[in-house]
Amino acid sequence: MPGYIEDRWYTKKPDPGTGKRRETARHGKGKRWRVAGIPGVRDRSFVREADAKKWLKESATDSSRGTFYDPRLGEMTLREYVETHWWPTLRLPPATKISMRGRVFNHILPYVGHLSLNRIGHDEVRLWQTKAEKKIETTTLVTTWQHFSSIMQAAYKAKRIPENPFRDEDLKAPRLPKSKAKAWPQETASAVRKEMDARYRILLDLGIAAGLRQGETFGFSPDDIDGSEINVVRQIVHVGSHLGFGPPKGNKERVAPCPPELARAVREYAKEFPTLEVTLPWVDPDRPNLEWTQRPLRTVRLLVTTAVRTGRNGGAVHRNMFNEKKWKPALVRAGVIPEPKVELVAGNGKRPWTRTVWDMPHEEGFHVTRHTFASIVLQAGETITQLAAWLGHADPAFTLRTYVHFMPKSGQHGLAALGGWVESREATVEASPRFGSPQILPSGPSVPAQPSGDTAIEGVEVDRHRAAGQDDGGVSTTVQCA
Repeated sequence: MPGYIEDRWYTKKPDPGTGKRRETARHGKGKRWRVAGIPGVRDRSFVREADAKKWLKESATDSSRGTFYDPRLGEMTLREYVETHWWPTLRLPPATKISMRGRVFNHILPYVGHLSLNRIGHDEVRLWQTKAEKKIETTTLVTTWQHFSSIMQAAYKAKRIPENPFRDEDLKAPRLPKSKAKAWPQETASAVRKEMDARYRILLDLGIAAGLRQGETFGFSPDDIDGSEINVVRQIVHVGSHLGFGPPKGNKERVAPCPPELARAVREYAKEFPTLEVTLPWVDPDRPNLEWTQRPLRTVRLLVTTAVRTGRNGGAVHRNMFNEKKWKPALVRAGVIPEPKVELVAGNGKRPWTRTVWDMPHEEGFHVTRHTFASIVLQAGETITQLAAWLGHADPAFTLRTYVHFMPKSGQHGLAALGGWVESREATVEASPRFGSPQILPSGPSVPAQPSGDTAIEGVEVDRHRAAGQDDGGVSTTVQCA
């Protein structure tokens, strides 16, 4: 067994003259017994030899298994651990890290930052949740809970705590209320587009007809169109007050559809509002902590830019400017949301300032154009697999869960077939001479005609793809006829 126990009050070898061990300079001072020599384990001293032997045995065993935990490392406060260890080494895209900073430093550390890591357990987590949910909304609390759990998991992996308290089965993470993705009817989309400034109307077309995210529409270039497809390879990202180019969400490039009408709309728009070459730093998710001035520059011919080339952002559209000055006012004029309230706020200076408060539900944000795209595609009969590829979803099951309510025809083929069997009660009953038993056959004219080509019922006939369990929508269907 690795490791040994050292007596710090007496020398290891006895005195040659007396045969007795001599006292050391530390005799009678501090703890007498020290455990040392265990690989990966810091030395530790004890008052009693029995405690030292117990520690040596347990620590040596845990060290050989790779499960050693030193409780002294957990005496560091949560704030100290976050500020000196966890946060400086966190590797996330800059924009993600900026949004995370506010939740960690405003909604976690003020409540439990003074506690040592090894004091944060079930009760402390519940107390933090009780206090935090009084100040922040459920959506923020859900994300903040995940951040707190990540911090404690990192401390656990660093062997500062014996376990992550968030893995306790009795602790239930807060959940978002269930809500369905909302899509606009064509009348609403047309009304909003009409009220939008002419310079920015094409953004709605890119969102609804191609399923692009808001940042992807800002970073769209006519050069991305390749026939009937759009190569989605970049978006405009926000890092503090800076704008930059970056890959699409999740660092996943994809191919989106480009109907001929959308391609024509892009060409016509470019004639009215000429494209502009914009140069911005490239934000690589694999190098999140690279200094802003050291990031490589890229120049892209953007379709939609501001009226003039503005400062360091070179004319690229800023998300906050678009949402506050263009999007929300257009929603008001189209009757989608009510007029905002203007409040007078007393600032630190001599003069107060006004603040505009919008009553806009989250589902009316620009992302509604992407949901509308999904609704149109599914109602046209496209498969979930294809929609997931166009949207850039890695798992088609996620796409199905998100947009299943956009599939109004779901179940119609089965209903039609069942109805045909009900109507067949007046069908001719024939006795089979071979088996001597009656055979009920559905009458052909009573079976309703099908609205699509997926399933053809003539007598009882099932599309060969569905019969083989190859439904592109992710739901295998097997029909057996006795």
